[in-house]
Amino acid sequence: MTWLSAKLKKSASIVLATTLIAGLAAGCSDSDNGKGGSATPSPETSPSASPSPSSPGSSGDKITIRFAYNWTGADPKASYFEGKLKEYEAKHPEISFKFEATPGEEHRTKIKVDTTAGNLPDIFTYWLGPVNLKPLVDANEILDMDEYLSKSDTVKKEQYTDIAWSFFDIGGKKYGLPLEAFKGFFMANRELFQKYNLEYPKTYDELTQVAKVFNDNGIVPFSMGSKNGQPSHLFFSYLAYQFQNGFDDAQKIPQTYQYDTDAVRKAAQAVAQMKADGIFPSDTVANGDWGPQLSLYNEEKAAMVYEFPWMIGNVKQEIVDKTDLIDFPALEGSVVDPSSYTIGAVAMGLLINRKSFEDPAKQQALVDFADFINSDEVLGEVAKGGLFPAKQMELDPSTLSPLYAKAMEFTKNQNVWPHHESYVPDSNAYSVILSSLDELFAGFVSPEDYVSKTQKALDKAK
Repeated sequence: MTWLSAKLKKSASIVLATTLIAGLAAGCSDSDNGKGGSATPSPETSPSASPSPSSPGSSGDKITIRFAYNWTGADPKASYFEGKLKEYEAKHPEISFKFEATPGEEHRTKIKVDTTAGNLPDIFTYWLGPVNLKPLVDANEILDMDEYLSKSDTVKKEQYTDIAWSFFDIGGKKYGLPLEAFKGFFMANRELFQKYNLEYPKTYDELTQVAKVFNDNGIVPFSMGSKNGQPSHLFFSYLAYQFQNGFDDAQKIPQTYQYDTDAVRKAAQAVAQMKADGIFPSDTVANGDWGPQLSLYNEEKAAMVYEFPWMIGNVKQEIVDKTDLIDFPALEGSVVDPSSYTIGAVAMGLLINRKSFEDPAKQQALVDFADFINSDEVLGEVAKGGLFPAKQMELDPSTLSPLYAKAMEFTKNQNVWPHHESYVPDSNAYSVILSSLDELFAGFVSPEDYVSKTQKALDKAK
């Protein structure tokens, strides 16, 4: 089975995006967009004014609903999503909406600050897994979504697979509604390879040969950097899962707290070797994060790149026309075919403030708004900007970008395995992993020191 299947209904010409989750069970997680930008929403991009504490009746007789999200700014999904928010706001003059838009990782910081200040939004998008959700659950801040589902007339548990729900499971309860899923894919500039008479590499030896030719001609072989662990944490998991028990070991982390495994050690050694062989940009920090990483590829200064759905809308059309999707080469000593799997998970979910939901003046408004966000209408519209819906639903292929369709087709038969972030149970430990990845990719620490440092952080979290 596969996690994302793309089939055309001949009668309706509709892509069945049965979506992104269905085959994860066969294989068994930024998504942050990380594009940067101002933390203060601008009038041009944010549908309404920025934050103020919520309280019933704070705008005359209107109910005030604060909604925080990060599909804004340079995110290709922003115009589609924020357009729908404006439509909903216009249809509901009885509600005073406060839309609080912060891009990429700034959204995570915003939610943490709001939580500390006792000023959590009424409803907000957020990342999955215990590393992100457990602090909110422990503080009794967010709603068990079974309570929402019991009130909703349109959103049902059955519209999502058990695997999708599992990413929001803390102590047997569901603390988020699956919203956005993702799968990774490797892109190569066909014309650059043809210009230098090169074939796409299948083995590591071939990769080093290709890298030498590109480096000799001033081209970065593979655009992969690491800034705050972006996007390196996803690539590192992809490497680790090539080795014996790599994925199995990752799934056991919530019980074992063991990050120091043979597969992780070999992946760290592989990163150091790739750095030494000139596979990456010379400055992996400056070329880390999602924008700089893609920029090298968009400007044809890099021959290959590792991308995810939230970046699809930022790839120049002339570059899309020159792009093939390829399998990453097998590493020395690997035992798992790298073409058989991809890294993916549910990236974002919709969370509801427990206290807000228990406010009788707000409850129905929150239910209706959550129904709207998770409607086929909204998710189908935002898919035009690169959203892979976590919900099982149908998408009209005529509205999708060519690269979106190509990625769906290329990955449809691959197992989808969540990255380590889905399994590390402690946020402080995972922060150490992300910062240590920056050091590893930059060559500032040895593979042995990287593994030792990260394992110590998990040991401390036990």
